[in-house]
Amino acid sequence: MAVWPLCLLAGCAVAVTSHNDIDERQNAPVPHRYVHGVIPDDARFQLALPDAWNGKLAIFSRGFSGTELTTGAFKPAALAKGYAFAASDEGWSRLTIAREPEDSYYESRQRLRELTVYARQVVTAHYGRPPSRTLIMGGSNGGHHTKWLLESCPELYDGGIAGYGFNSQVSQWGSIATVLKHYSVIAPRLDDIIARRRVEPAWEPDREPLEPPLAAAELESLRRIYSIPATLGGGFGYDVGRWPGSETRWKAERNALIGYLHDSMPRFDPTFNPDGGDLTDEELPQWDPNRSPVSVQRELRKLDLTGKLTRPLIVIHGTHDVIPGEAAGYQSLVTRHLGPARTDRVLAVYFIPGMGHGGPEFDALIGDQLDALESWIEFNQSRGARGSPPPSTLGGYRREPARAAAARRDRNLRPSSTP
Repeated sequence: MAVWPLCLLAGCAVAVTSHNDIDERQNAPVPHRYVHGVIPDDARFQLALPDAWNGKLAIFSRGFSGTELTTGAFKPAALAKGYAFAASDEGWSRLTIAREPEDSYYESRQRLRELTVYARQVVTAHYGRPPSRTLIMGGSNGGHHTKWLLESCPELYDGGIAGYGFNSQVSQWGSIATVLKHYSVIAPRLDDIIARRRVEPAWEPDREPLEPPLAAAELESLRRIYSIPATLGGGFGYDVGRWPGSETRWKAERNALIGYLHDSMPRFDPTFNPDGGDLTDEELPQWDPNRSPVSVQRELRKLDLTGKLTRPLIVIHGTHDVIPGEAAGYQSLVTRHLGPARTDRVLAVYFIPGMGHGGPEFDALIGDQLDALESWIEFNQSRGARGSPPPSTLGGYRREPARAAAARRDRNLRPSSTP
């Protein structure tokens, strides 16, 4: 057992007890001290302290289905560069949250703050000095949390890497229900659509009918998958529909999307039960969070992003993801608050053509993202005397300027990097 002073906000000093079940030496991927245990309210964590420390700390936020141990390529990439690395299960599990009344998705906010300050204390005790810089990073659910924490707790972090994350639980889970609802209508013609798109990447279903033509209901469902309006608190609207070209992934993703709704619908919206009894897979796509009771919408919208970004953030998203519009929407949201020039000083967005919800292309770029983020932080903190802004291309993928994103939003167009 270890006790460390915890300060969630400057000026406070509250004792926090960690119960550690592992504290040992490990050699992979680099020699480091490895600590695993529990910090307040049953939030499990891991902490890696490399021998060749670069003086900095990386905080990781896990995916929706993950735990403190499912860090993917983030942990080895961070340790290889010398970062101390910390991750948490954030106090809840997708598989149990529906039957655990004390757990909520919102508690990630507090658990990540606790993890961050706790990790800083342990790092300081271990190395004899505090970290000079603290970053936050993650993909999917962790991509959302990275944006969320940078917006709301800029005093804790110097910058972040947010991979393929969402902006709101309403847009995330509502759009998934919409896709599933209309997928069942278009499924009999999906192979024909994929074949046509393969030959003509810019194919427009409304102007160039298939042979035989899509039925009116099928064409309408296809439109509804491509374009799904979403709104954040404050009335900001954007589109979270699937992007053309992603059709090749729809069939394989269907069961996973159903699984997400099935596991969590009792927590998303306990009032949703169209026919009584246990929810069926056929009923789940009928859910529309915009029609849920006000109390449900209020709870879901606790995770809405604001766009009030002040720390440098790199966002990379795949054009074949189920939610690519979330990244484009976030760029427009930040631009609404800051204007294009100021947005480009704190937000860099890149799209990877053909990548789904994460993938090897993203994983291979984590180290490059860390380098780019560090140089960018240095550039901003030195007012241009050192470092550099984020590159115009990262891994060969072009950065999307905020001004171009704003113009596209006005014309309802996709980013030019979409194949």
